[in-house]
Amino acid sequence: MRALLGQELRAAQHLCTVSCTPPPLLIVDKDIRRIAAISLWTEVEDMFSKLAAEDEFERKQIIQNISSDILEMAKSELHSVKLFLSTILRLAHRSPFTEVSENMKTLLGNLESLGLQVPRVRFRKGPSFYIPKDKVPRLDDVKSEAWPIFKDAFMNDARVSHMVQVMGLHPRYLVHWVQSHHYLMRECNGVLPRHCRAYIAIMASARHNCLYTVNLLEREFLCFGGDQEWLQGLKKAPKKLQNLAAVNNILCHKPWSLTSQHMQDLLTGPDSWSRPELMQALTIVCHIHALTTFVLGCGLTHEIDSIAGHNYGNSPQVDSGEDDLLSGQENNGNPIMFDDIYTRLLQENGSSSLIQDVNHQIFTDLIEQEATSSGRRKTSALSHYMFQPEVEYEKYASRIFGEELDWEDMGYPTCRNWDETLADILNRKFLNIQELTYNTMGGKENIDTSKLRSSVWYYVHRLWGIYYYNVDYSMIQELLPPGFRNYIFCTTCMPEQLKEDIFNNWESKRGFTHSEKVHFCLIIMEARFQAEYCFMLKALNSY
Repeated sequence: MRALLGQELRAAQHLCTVSCTPPPLLIVDKDIRRIAAISLWTEVEDMFSKLAAEDEFERKQIIQNISSDILEMAKSELHSVKLFLSTILRLAHRSPFTEVSENMKTLLGNLESLGLQVPRVRFRKGPSFYIPKDKVPRLDDVKSEAWPIFKDAFMNDARVSHMVQVMGLHPRYLVHWVQSHHYLMRECNGVLPRHCRAYIAIMASARHNCLYTVNLLEREFLCFGGDQEWLQGLKKAPKKLQNLAAVNNILCHKPWSLTSQHMQDLLTGPDSWSRPELMQALTIVCHIHALTTFVLGCGLTHEIDSIAGHNYGNSPQVDSGEDDLLSGQENNGNPIMFDDIYTRLLQENGSSSLIQDVNHQIFTDLIEQEATSSGRRKTSALSHYMFQPEVEYEKYASRIFGEELDWEDMGYPTCRNWDETLADILNRKFLNIQELTYNTMGGKENIDTSKLRSSVWYYVHRLWGIYYYNVDYSMIQELLPPGFRNYIFCTTCMPEQLKEDIFNNWESKRGFTHSEKVHFCLIIMEARFQAEYCFMLKALNSY
């Protein structure tokens, strides 16, 4: 094992000094420099992935071997060790195993004593700009219900991402999300190769300017053997992937306008997709669109080992991430009054259940009350992955009856005909998030929150124009004040324009807890995914 690690260290060193000449930091073209850096990190990540050993004794031995080999290299070629610093920094702060974190911190200290300038974590607030880090489960808390999931994530990827850690506030849901994400992106039995899945996910992430997910996916793309040239932009990717870009736009910003003609254009002619390929590709697109709403809706900070996640020297640590997350929407909602929602919820829970005769005027009023775009879409640092980057959310022209897009009657059977395993995974995930409750609200116990949770779900669907006969839209109007609806609207439709003050209007100190806010964000993510996915399945069925 020791000899093998030494060989990999020398290979990574050789890659740094030979394969990328000039060194990545000296390359003038910023796009090529970025790609070269990602490629180098990929090689380093592969070496450090051996820390994800199940056996504790073996893991400790690997830590010692890596540390001693890197220190030995530093004595003769200090500049080459810089290749490993960001990964060492991440492991020093983000590991479910205490011995990994402690040894990596010691290694950083030893390297600094040799005269090497070591990086430090850029973001003071932890995995989220919006949620205090002491409110998020610790990765090394073995008593936490989420720790076994964190451990498994580390075993698979030698990484526990910020999104997994924040989702760890709700471990019963996280189990289902991890299963669905792994099945879509990693399972080998899919018709699409894994590097293509990663690139499709990059295209989907770019639509909402989500740098966080793009950074992770670019590395994943290269780890799966993807061509570096594709990372220069969509024009460098195969024509078949370029053809997917228009439908990516539609699903992201106006899924109700997707038609059978769009499916026909992709399934016929040159560079066409097979039906199983297209199903898998568009499932990934919908999944990632929804995931970006969670990432941006919870204000996740960049991973420590990404370019934006660490800095050197005396650069100050950062408290706000609006520039990095490309947020730009001003808050035009009112503060959410927790006591008002609590009182209304008690009144609603004491009244009759869903009414049969829905007031369509209230449904229309809710449309008029929603927030609108703050103006022209910002120039995106990810526009090279987009087709028509200026396209953004458009309000639907007419309502769509929910019965046409029902998951149980249409979505689940359609998905099951293509992939029975995936259909069951998604169905369990939807049921879990719809039923997940702790019967608490802002510290108050024994509260039935079912109508509040369903109001959030149906309001997301209403933003996509989906109208249900059996939903009491007056209940949504009562339980979701304008400030709350503004957050849901921004998170669902334009998460790239979300700002921290919209999140903070939830009055954490005397209202919803941070865990409850993440719970709502998970509901928003899954409601959007289900709606967008069913629009796609309906269009595919009609072809």
